[in-house]
Amino acid sequence: MTIELHTWNTPNGRKISVALEEMGLPYKVIPVNITKGEQMAPGFLKLSPNNKIPAIVDSEGPDGKPFSLFESAAICNWLADSHPQAGLIAPSGTWARALHDQWTAFTLAEVEANLGHTARNQFIYTENERIPAVYEQNAREAKRGLAVLHDALKGKSWLVEDRFSVTDIFVGYAVVWAHVQGMTADLSNVAAYAERILARPLCPYGALG
Repeated sequence: MTIELHTWNTPNGRKISVALEEMGLPYKVIPVNITKGEQMAPGFLKLSPNNKIPAIVDSEGPDGKPFSLFESAAICNWLADSHPQAGLIAPSGTWARALHDQWTAFTLAEVEANLGHTARNQFIYTENERIPAVYEQNAREAKRGLAVLHDALKGKSWLVEDRFSVTDIFVGYAVVWAHVQGMTADLSNVAAYAERILARPLCPYGALG
């Protein structure tokens, strides 16, 4: 079994390598240099028509045939659901799956998207392109989303179950990103959650800052 991971060294690109490491799945990295426009190459567009990393090719797809997939949430779910050795961190039942889907969708829309906008405004846009009011709004919305997670984590080590799961890989990426940017100082549950994830030997999130 071989999984090709088509990616680049960005926070979102590293999310799937973290998942593969935690699941103990063998994989090969195929670099897609987005600084040189390689995400627009015809071969990559066949895997990811939205020209975004990451994408995978799994040699053990349906009916044993190779299977390609893009969008990190879909990739995480496929890996956890389709490979027995990854099952220890897959949702353990229908209710856990529903909660996983809920928190994944929430994090994408309310935390990750706003963090991405603030990062672009801060690190990519030129001074003339930056709009302070937009940056401040995105930062507020990201903090609001983190506050929701803060409440959800009250009295809990992990978000959905009493064990580390694929939900914590996906949500944890956004939480750690916010944590290393100093956005969790007054959100003790979220900060502690981020530190638990950073302490995992197979989760190299520490480079996200």
